[in-house]
Amino acid sequence: MDYFLSKVQAEYGYTDYQIKLIKFSLTGIFYDLSKTLIFMIYFYATGKFIEFIFAAVPLILLRTKTGGIHLKKYWSCFLFSFAYFYTVINILPALVTVHPLVVYPILLVCAVLDYVIGPILNNRPALAENLIKKAKIESFQVVFIVAVLFFLFPNVPYLIVSLWTIVLHVVQLAIAKIVKEVRYNEKLA
Repeated sequence: MDYFLSKVQAEYGYTDYQIKLIKFSLTGIFYDLSKTLIFMIYFYATGKFIEFIFAAVPLILLRTKTGGIHLKKYWSCFLFSFAYFYTVINILPALVTVHPLVVYPILLVCAVLDYVIGPILNNRPALAENLIKKAKIESFQVVFIVAVLFFLFPNVPYLIVSLWTIVLHVVQLAIAKIVKEVRYNEKLA
């Protein structure tokens, strides 16, 4: 990769800082794609591929809007993400039965909390106020769409995975906010 980036830098006159940003971005994309591919293979092999899709789609949509916990090392991120998916796909649906009428209040609470807490963007620059508002509204819409899907297709068993994905997203978002505030207060002290 360094050879390729040095050729790009020579050809287009990018600064060292710009090359570092490009390298960081490409590395992040590669890491995310490799994790996703490994997860897809695992959940396909275990017969839970559709459940994985019902977990991954809302999670990706919510994480790109409101952020959450970010780990710095590939393997810690991989293990955390795997535990997250395994929990929402295998553990929570088997452990906790949710009455269909309780789904809507849970999603409403999650939508409001996601709106109030988010976005938590630890590794990205601060967003402008209009972009923050847009991210909040879009994350609210994601949760609303899942609620509509529950209403339209109440007998689709895979939707429970989407519900648990949203619930766990809000929990990790709240944890990320607490961690961020603690770190901020430690810097002030």
